Amino acid sequence: MSTSAAATGALGADAAPPSGPALAAGRPGGPAAAGPGHLAADPAVTAALTAGLGPDAKDLRGLSPFSSLAEVLAVLDLAGDATPPLPVRCLPSAHGGVLGAQLLAQQIVLAERLAPGRTTQTMHTVFPNPGRFDAPVDVDVEWLQAGRTYATLALTFRQDGRPISRGDVLLGAHERDFVRHEPARPDGWSGPDAAAPVDHPMLPWEVRVAPGPSPYGLDLWQRIPDAPADPALARALVAFTSEPLLVPRVTTAHADRGAVSLAPDQRLSAAILAQTITFAEEVDAREWHLVRIDSPHAGNGRVLGRGEVYRADGRLCAVFECVGMLRALAPKRAT
Repeated sequence: MSTSAAATGALGADAAPPSGPALAAGRPGGPAAAGPGHLAADPAVTAALTAGLGPDAKDLRGLSPFSSLAEVLAVLDLAGDATPPLPVRCLPSAHGGVLGAQLLAQQIVLAERLAPGRTTQTMHTVFPNPGRFDAPVDVDVEWLQAGRTYATLALTFRQDGRPISRGDVLLGAHERDFVRHEPARPDGWSGPDAAAPVDHPMLPWEVRVAPGPSPYGLDLWQRIPDAPADPALARALVAFTSEPLLVPRVTTAHADRGAVSLAPDQRLSAAILAQTITFAEEVDAREWHLVRIDSPHAGNGRVLGRGEVYRADGRLCAVFECVGMLRALAPKRAT
C-alpha cells in the first residue's frame, strides 16, 4: 500500500468537507497525518479541483510541500552501473510514509539506466506494504528478459527486508511505424491558458487545473521549465504526477454530496494498491502537457482510476490506471 498523496489523503484528520464526514490521512491502520499544506490560489473552486477539497476548504492538510524541483530530482539521481541491492533516497512526507509517486518515478529512471538504449513501454507496480521515508530503502533487480529490442525487469523496493513496492517494467528500443492511429483531441479541451494556476504541495512547478470529464475527474496542466532535457526523467515526472490526484478527488466529490458512508466519529483512510502506466509517445516535461484523470467506478472499498497524458498539441503520450483502497479508521483516542 503506497503511502502517497492518496494515502495521506487531501484532508487531515481534523478537517471536514462541507457536506460529509471527516477524511483522515495516513496509511490504513496507521496514524493520521499532520502538518499543513496551503493552496495559494484564491478561488475556492480551484482548491477543490486541485486537492479534492470541498468548495469551502482553504487548506490542504496532510501533505508537506517539497521545497523545489531539485529535491524531487535528487531522489531520481540513480545510476545503472551499481551492484544490487541499490540504495535509494526518499522524499520527506508529513505522514512519515514513502510516497508512491516517488517510487513510480524511481522505477522508471532506474529501469532505463539499467537498460540503456531502451525506453519504458509499460510498467505495472504494486504496493504490498507501507514504509517509512526516514529508514533505508534498497532495490533488488531481477532481469526477466533481455533481447535486441525488448527488456523486462522486476524492481523490488525493500525496507528491513520487506517489499514496499514491486514494479514490472517492459522496455523497448525505438521502431518505425508499421501502422498508426491515435485519438483526436479529447472532449472538453481548454488548454493551459484557460486553467487556473495553483500551488500544489506535491508538484513544485507550474500547475494549472480545470474541471475534468466527470464530477470525479480533474484536468491538470503542468510544465516544468527547469527539468533536465532527459526523456527518462520526463517520463518519471509524468508518472510522479499521475499518482497523487485520484483518491482525494473522488472521496471529496462524494463527501461534498454527503455520500460517504461513515459513522460520525470515523475517519476515511486511503492508499494506492496498484498502478499501471503505459507510454505511447515522447513527452517533454518542460512544455505544457495535460494530465487528465477520471474514475469510472468506486465501491466495495475500492476506487478505480484512469488517466491520459496529452501534449499541448493534442497528441496522446501516456495512459495510466490505478486501484485505490478505502478503509474506515476507528475514532482517535482522547489524549
